[in-house]
Amino acid sequence: MLFDPRPKTSRRELYDREDELQALEDFARRGSPLMVMLGIRRIGKTSLLRVFLHESGHPFIYIDARALEEQGYRRESLYRMLSSELTRLRGKWAGLVEYLRLLEGVEIGPALVRFDLVRRLPSLIEVFSRIDEWAVDSGRSVIVAVDEAQLLRYLRGGKGRIDFTQIVSYAYDHLRSIRFVLTGSEVGLLMDFLGFNDPGGWLYGRVRDELVVARFDHGKSIDFLENGFSECGATYAGSVLEEITAKVDGIPGWLTYFGYYYCKNPSPEAVQQVYEEAKTLAIDELRKLPSRYYALALKAIALGYSKWRNIKQALELWKGRPLTNAQVTRALKALSKLSLIEKVGDRYKILDPIIAGAAKEL
Repeated sequence: MLFDPRPKTSRRELYDREDELQALEDFARRGSPLMVMLGIRRIGKTSLLRVFLHESGHPFIYIDARALEEQGYRRESLYRMLSSELTRLRGKWAGLVEYLRLLEGVEIGPALVRFDLVRRLPSLIEVFSRIDEWAVDSGRSVIVAVDEAQLLRYLRGGKGRIDFTQIVSYAYDHLRSIRFVLTGSEVGLLMDFLGFNDPGGWLYGRVRDELVVARFDHGKSIDFLENGFSECGATYAGSVLEEITAKVDGIPGWLTYFGYYYCKNPSPEAVQQVYEEAKTLAIDELRKLPSRYYALALKAIALGYSKWRNIKQALELWKGRPLTNAQVTRALKALSKLSLIEKVGDRYKILDPIIAGAAKEL
């Protein structure tokens, strides 16, 4: 179902992403060791990635870095997720798991693949090296996919921070059949973390594939809604399609959100009701921003103060005191790295219209 709010796992549920799926398949077959998939929140990166992984025929390891937050971004949490993925792989790719059997600290049981989290934990480089040996011997590529990979910058181990970029760099130089796909909604933070332009970083100057997942244009947004309403049997006026499309500006996650709830309550008031619910959800997200300056700068842009000097004036008015240029610039750079705003010429704009509506009420 197009309006299923969960991430998609099959091509028939994924609307109009054939070019992106082909780009992923080309990467898996003959691309660089690393692809970076970029796009704002709710643009559909997770659905696109999961459909590719499940339908490509390649063995894969999928890690959602958001799940690491609950346990404090500990190394052990990452290994538990890796254990679950390797256990899943036993079903179809039993030979892959057998290549891990001789690794100290890995237990291959009748039902589980388990790491020794207490006495001897093998390094990720050791694990990926053994997986690569299997892949080379069997003539396959193994995809290691990490969703919201910028969160790996928080990853910690027994002696401090674990630098995942070092692991990717090692794989880049030494492993022939492992390919990494890293996604990020906070594009600036992801690129800073990967450090392609940092001479001191592990991935400095490395060639990589990039896939930017774009929003739908007006025509595709209308067609998406028409197909979704047809699936759920909802009746609607043509004005409803235009009203929804105007509110979400081609962002598939919001189109799905509106479509799902409109199908449950196809009334004239439904679109505005769903808009208010979506805006409340966005307000909750924005209240988690790490600085009040960020929220106020976002509010200023939403209210039409789009030039730097006007944003500074609005912030000073609301704070009741002068601010330094550096404070304002720092807030705007942070919002850009979070992929909440972009600068077009000398003006700033908010990328998500629901976020823009929510920001006015901060």
